[in-house]
Amino acid sequence: MRAESGRFHVGREQVEEVKALGRASVTQASNTMIVQLARMVLLTAGALGGFSVSRLADWSAQSGLSPQLVIFVFIILGASMGYLLGSIIGRELTEQYRRIEQQIQDFDTTDLLLAAVGLVIGLVIAFLISTPLKLLRPTWLGFLAIVLVYGLTGYGSTQLFMTKRSDVHRRFGGMLDGPPGQPPDSLKFLDTSAVIDGRFQQLVEAGLLEGKVAVPRFVLVELQTLADSADELRRARGRRGLDLLTTLSTGPDALQVFEADYPEIPGVDAKLVRLASASGGAIVTVDHNLTQVARVEGVRVLNVNEVASAVRPLFIPGDTIRISIVKDGKEPTQGVGYLEDGTMVVVADGKQAVGSERSVGVTSVLQTSAGRMIFAKLAES
Repeated sequence: MRAESGRFHVGREQVEEVKALGRASVTQASNTMIVQLARMVLLTAGALGGFSVSRLADWSAQSGLSPQLVIFVFIILGASMGYLLGSIIGRELTEQYRRIEQQIQDFDTTDLLLAAVGLVIGLVIAFLISTPLKLLRPTWLGFLAIVLVYGLTGYGSTQLFMTKRSDVHRRFGGMLDGPPGQPPDSLKFLDTSAVIDGRFQQLVEAGLLEGKVAVPRFVLVELQTLADSADELRRARGRRGLDLLTTLSTGPDALQVFEADYPEIPGVDAKLVRLASASGGAIVTVDHNLTQVARVEGVRVLNVNEVASAVRPLFIPGDTIRISIVKDGKEPTQGVGYLEDGTMVVVADGKQAVGSERSVGVTSVLQTSAGRMIFAKLAES
């Protein structure tokens, strides 16, 4: 399923697999290049070091070997040690490279620009200040003073500019991160359960879900996987989600796919928490466990079930309501009815009234993570 360019579109799972393999191949190639480069540099340094050691003493007289063989042995030993050390250092450099790359990806574009501008200005100021310091004697004292000035001025200027990032976000965030006037933290990311549930659409129409609503690419892939599942129930849920997204693929408020992925994170929920944390957005879900995890991680989350529970009519013991008792309860004498919003009402001694509409008095209200349940008894006529 596809829509026009700039609108929501559904890619095939095979295409996503190829893209993921491509990203993994590029990352693997970069890691291999770092390790191989470290090995080559240290192997060469080790070989030269071995040759230098072979010339420091008369090893031939001590070992009884020919000078050429001594040189060869020391070169091989030095090169071997350099190769092993290069492998260790290369892996450490690769790990640090990954961390730095991930940190750069997590940085907001505006923050990076402010930090770069602050650093440049700080270095220019340091250059002007440090010119007279070159006259200091001894020379090492002047050099140390210059290094200190560059470090302090660059760091201080960067931090000074970063303190104004909230003002820059408010004034220019729309040009850097999204449509004009839209703050970067207005992004709302739908998870798979929220898409299948579908009630988020009513929240958007009612104005209760402000900001831009987007579907991350990995959530879309999971929906595609569900729609292709051999299990009938999972297949129906996946197709329902894709059908709903297709109906929302046009118009001024059309949903768009958010192009982001974290191949190193296996679970979709964990990827969603990481994405919301990195972008400053919020998660929209009906999954209770995901809601709890996101809140523990300090990520803003909107649980649709909690919103639905909050807007349901409140009842307290003693209130009287009129409902249709439609079936028997679990206990032999109980009857069960439902309010218009779907809240279950368990009526004591209500079995005799099944199939009729009766007034009942509320005795207690039970609130659970899945919703609200009301216990009542038949009102006296």
